[in-house]
Amino acid sequence: MSATRPLIRPMTETDVPRLADMRAGFVSPTALQVEQTGSGTEVGWRLVERALPVPFDKGHGYDFDARERANVLARLRQGDGLHLVVESEGRIVGVLDVTPRHWNDTAWVWNIMLDQGVRRQGLGSELFTRAATWARGQGYRALVLETQSNNVPACKFYVRMGCELDGIRCAYYTNRDVARGEVALFWVYKLV
Repeated sequence: MSATRPLIRPMTETDVPRLADMRAGFVSPTALQVEQTGSGTEVGWRLVERALPVPFDKGHGYDFDARERANVLARLRQGDGLHLVVESEGRIVGVLDVTPRHWNDTAWVWNIMLDQGVRRQGLGSELFTRAATWARGQGYRALVLETQSNNVPACKFYVRMGCELDGIRCAYYTNRDVARGEVALFWVYKLV
């Protein structure tokens, strides 16, 4: 992309339609597969990274369609979260979308995404650090986020940032997603 570093700035309502231009999909040659042991109250799970016969390509699966843009706009209008965009050459190439969960003193990271063209420049780490700094300043005890077991690049990023796996939900997504091995993974970044 540009020779100048992209700008991270507060999101405005006029930015929300422009999120549709961002390409945040990914390709992963591996997936984290859930292995279950035991049963009943003696059940346990572990994740095992395995090579896929064909790399998983999320393609446009993370695109901001009209419904997701409406969700982002509604959260932005609440006015109690942290909403940032990354802009480069007049184009939105990244987003951070975090809102409080007052009932358990955490901050939920709805979106931390970068366009494929601006990855590996430290922008994801900077967005994550800004989210953690904001949430700590608000007095929240943790950042919480969710990703899929086939998004190994994101899982490895969260581990590098200091997140811990906090839960696995095998039936969280649609039956179509479960059939292709897509399992919800919940991560926590402790702030206190």
